Amino acid sequence: MPPLSSASESLPDVVFSEQHAWIAALLEGIGAPVALVDQQHLLHCNAACKALLGYAPDEQVGSLTWPQAAPGVLDGMVTFHGRDGLPTPCHVTIRALPSAEGDHRGMLWTLARSTGELPPAPTTIQRLNDELEQLVLDRTAELRTTVTNLHREIHDRKLDQERIYWLAHYDALTGLPNRTLLAERSQQAIRLAQENGTPLAVMFLDLDHFKHVNDSLGHRVGDDLLVEIGKRLRAIVRERDTVARLGGDEFVLLLPGANAAGAARVAGKLQEASRQPYQIGHHELTMAPSMGIALFPQDGADFEALTQSADTAMYRAKSDGRNTFRFFTPEMHAQSARALRLENALRRALERDQLHLHYQPQVTLSTGAIRSVEALLRWDHPELGSVSPAEFIPIAEDTGQILQIGEWVLRTALAQLHAWHALGLHSLKVAVNLSAVQFRQPQLPELVSRILEEAVLPAHVLELELTEGVAVDDPRSAIATMDQLRERGVHMSMDDFGTGYSSLSHLKRFQIYKLKIDQSFVRDLGHDPNDRAIVSAIIRMAQALGMRTTAEGVETAEQMAFLRQQGCDEAQGYFLSRPMPADQITPLLRGSLALPTPSAEQDLSALVS
Repeated sequence: MPPLSSASESLPDVVFSEQHAWIAALLEGIGAPVALVDQQHLLHCNAACKALLGYAPDEQVGSLTWPQAAPGVLDGMVTFHGRDGLPTPCHVTIRALPSAEGDHRGMLWTLARSTGELPPAPTTIQRLNDELEQLVLDRTAELRTTVTNLHREIHDRKLDQERIYWLAHYDALTGLPNRTLLAERSQQAIRLAQENGTPLAVMFLDLDHFKHVNDSLGHRVGDDLLVEIGKRLRAIVRERDTVARLGGDEFVLLLPGANAAGAARVAGKLQEASRQPYQIGHHELTMAPSMGIALFPQDGADFEALTQSADTAMYRAKSDGRNTFRFFTPEMHAQSARALRLENALRRALERDQLHLHYQPQVTLSTGAIRSVEALLRWDHPELGSVSPAEFIPIAEDTGQILQIGEWVLRTALAQLHAWHALGLHSLKVAVNLSAVQFRQPQLPELVSRILEEAVLPAHVLELELTEGVAVDDPRSAIATMDQLRERGVHMSMDDFGTGYSSLSHLKRFQIYKLKIDQSFVRDLGHDPNDRAIVSAIIRMAQALGMRTTAEGVETAEQMAFLRQQGCDEAQGYFLSRPMPADQITPLLRGSLALPTPSAEQDLSALVS
């Protein structure tokens, strides 16, 4: 047996595994001389073993080659040479240290100084060996459990990181990329387009009348519909294209390599696909998109500019009739900038007293009497001048400002009507237009009643005018609101009748007090037989349903003569009176208009034949 090295010898450091280190700690607690050997290399010997071989407890023994032996084979005498080089005969017992995996962690040598004979293995040492083996097995199992738990924790943290990334970059409802990921991909696409000189298109898509689905069928149906729309969009475009959801019913398509013609083809495919209904539960729904297209680099050099341009073009598509697409143009940018300026200015218009009302008479054609006036909103801005309602009302509706403005209009008009009644004009009524946003307010009937009470006026002096589309878009809700208003005594009229898509069944259920014939039919009464036929049919239908009729936009005696001939009840227009402020129209309200007599009118035979 070669001698064990002394502390003064230079030996390589022995790197223990965690399990070997723990076993070494156990050996120090054993009083008998014990050594841990692996592949004939001494890994550790305890203090008792060191003392047997002549070493101090804190002295390093090192790693030397020990006799080769399989467990259980060597069970006899071995002579060791200790620190002083003198032979030390020992009785040794070798046992393997098995692990839970079935392999072994080394050989455990138990030494006992020999007296020349071969004594049986000490019972205490045997017991200690058995206990040590069990401890090693238990500790190995604990370590394996710890390692397994550590691996599971690492796996869970990886999943958490992936989930956090997904939530930050994808839409939780549809699974499509969100604005953050869209911006990242857009920056990459723009960089590649710049480097390679290739085209790039961005398409902004908004669903027409999607809000009606949520309002009538509930948000769950609306969410399911958005999921299916996202799938259909993804199926139409190429693999390298990106379909992102920005929120609500707004989607953006990033189309690398697509020029104007390519983007138009994609838009056409989307239009064609939208004609196929979606089956959501037991609901069969059709949803059409309005789309705006911006091209790189002429419409924007970065992500924000391109999406803003595409958004602007999308709004042009909506204003041009919906269910279509438009390319961005510089003119749109100028209009968008003006719209933004109007939006900001409109927010301060009320508090700065820039809004006011004009009133236009609604004249009874049979007598010339003025029984009602329509309140018309006007906006005079110190820098922008007189802004048309056709321009600022849609902005007020889109931004929600119409609620505050509409309430002001209603309160101001009724306050003025109260002032006219105080002058003795007790039979005068006032008509006020309601926007779609106002009409969909659940608390609208209560608001109207409260303002009437504040003005100390009965409900029948108020006439609320609704556009045909407001009532038809959501008939069930419209009927419920109309019924509440009618029960309170408020009269309802349908404005711009004939320009929408109302059905006679809806019209019958709406309990409308008056139909207002749109001026587009009145304008050409003098030379268009189709318009004359339409106006006559509207008047006859209204009479059959017990409704009154008012013709808008009357500008000639010829038009008025035809309307009176057909039995139209009222007319309003420039031929009778322009809209005027309250103080200017008051003298007119005190009397009746001198309408042309039948003898003074032109021959109507050509008109009514």
